[in-house]
Amino acid sequence: MKIEISLTSHLVKPIKYYINSIYRKKVAPRKGSIIYSDFGPAGVYIGDNRIVSINENGLSAEDDEVKCMTMEEFIKNSHFPESLYVSSNEEGAIENIKVAEAAEKYIGEKNKYRLVFKDSCSLVKKCLDYSEENFFGNSEDITESNLSETGLLKQKAKNKTGAVKWFLQDLNYYKSASDELELEKAFSINEVSGNEKEEFRKLNIGKIIKNYEEVPLNDDIMKHLNKEYREMLDFFREINSEKIPDPVMKIVIKIIRVLEEIILGYEHNENSIKGLGGDFTFKQLKEMGDEFRHLVQEMNRNRHIRDVLKRLGKGSTSVEKKDESKVAKIKKDELFGINKSGNISRILPSELLNLEDENLKYLFYAKYLENSLLTYEIKGKDEIEKNETEEKISNKGPIVVCLDTSGSMKGTPLLRAKALVLSITKILREENRELYVILFGAKGQFQEISLEGEEDICRAIKFLKKSYEGGTDFETPLRRGIEIISEKENYRKADILMVTDGSCRISYQFKRVLKEEKERLDFKIYTVICEADRVEKDFSDGVIVI
Repeated sequence: MKIEISLTSHLVKPIKYYINSIYRKKVAPRKGSIIYSDFGPAGVYIGDNRIVSINENGLSAEDDEVKCMTMEEFIKNSHFPESLYVSSNEEGAIENIKVAEAAEKYIGEKNKYRLVFKDSCSLVKKCLDYSEENFFGNSEDITESNLSETGLLKQKAKNKTGAVKWFLQDLNYYKSASDELELEKAFSINEVSGNEKEEFRKLNIGKIIKNYEEVPLNDDIMKHLNKEYREMLDFFREINSEKIPDPVMKIVIKIIRVLEEIILGYEHNENSIKGLGGDFTFKQLKEMGDEFRHLVQEMNRNRHIRDVLKRLGKGSTSVEKKDESKVAKIKKDELFGINKSGNISRILPSELLNLEDENLKYLFYAKYLENSLLTYEIKGKDEIEKNETEEKISNKGPIVVCLDTSGSMKGTPLLRAKALVLSITKILREENRELYVILFGAKGQFQEISLEGEEDICRAIKFLKKSYEGGTDFETPLRRGIEIISEKENYRKADILMVTDGSCRISYQFKRVLKEEKERLDFKIYTVICEADRVEKDFSDGVIVI
């Protein structure tokens, strides 16, 4: 399942802004105050309506330096100018002359290709080093992985200047100081009336929680959510002693708990998620329950499961069929072409010339950091052989699985059977092959599902929760399987896989029908036996025991 999500989407920031703008004080910065924006740069206020920062939106050489700008210019560089926060304590904005003096020393320093300061947060942290204070006994840089760049900046400002609070900047102060200031319009809860404000809050909380639960989880997303969790937890600690209404504090606690549940849920199922190779949402994990983890464990434990797949499907090219076409093998040391990378050992001589020029050497370093140096591309024999093998496998056909869920399958046999179906679902998805599952029990009892979409793994697990616990009728699912192969054009090259505990019995009349249909439609039936001593082979083309 390929679902794209922007990691720049901060779901907690609207809640923080709502609380900060409605219930907390607003301040004007003092000399040495740190200012940062939720969606923009950070800087050091040095007094007289001036701030030292880096224009992160700049593209020209002139912008690649530390600049002293007016507050109006700084505000315009923020994508959300109403969310500017000032380093503060309980009394208000914090002053620190040492930090302000350090910032003034950096004015005009060249920062080509961000080799000195990678962003404005890096610049501000350098300035904070000039403070001789260590309010919380830690003078070293904090490098906690669950903190964003802004979070690391705030932690350092807390230690070096005592900034335990971050209040919104009072923009009215600058509006009165300059009539020319034009703020970019963003959403403003202050413009909403009392009743509408309550409705706005409720709607957004519900949306935020829904967004969290429906985000596809993977390593990148979890890093982002861990930072969101840490940001919200720090915010709760910051405002806990203030006079914030209880309903509002409950919202903050609710968001923290939801994030905590998602993080713990992912950690609990991380191996299973990675084993299946999909990105599952927290909502899907809750729906699938513990059976999800048990099935994946059985998949990984049982070495016979993958062997089953080698016997299934036909397609235009068989797995056993040898490729008669000759493919030229590329030696491991053979030049294949030119690409962009950061591999110095394969660099083109023309790139090295940049190092001899005082101005162009910065370009070389920048391209190296961005892995965009022109380098020779080498390809080896193993890679070619791997591609050929993958091509052969991907040419196999679809599968119709008949899964026995009768009473005799209860326990370990059914667990193994479901794990097999889940394995088939995963591998066929990777090979772009169709899968149809018929779950059956006694006569007339069957349910079916076609698994062809991006969410097939999750749908398969939810479907596999169903079962019958009575008798067993094999003719019903086999008849339905034949109908699918006959009626659905994309299943014309399918085979049938019967997964049961071994007691496969069908009538003599149906055996004749089955033989005729197999010849007419050109399909095979394989039986997979789950923990049984007795095996019926009379209608199967092959029997496998798992």
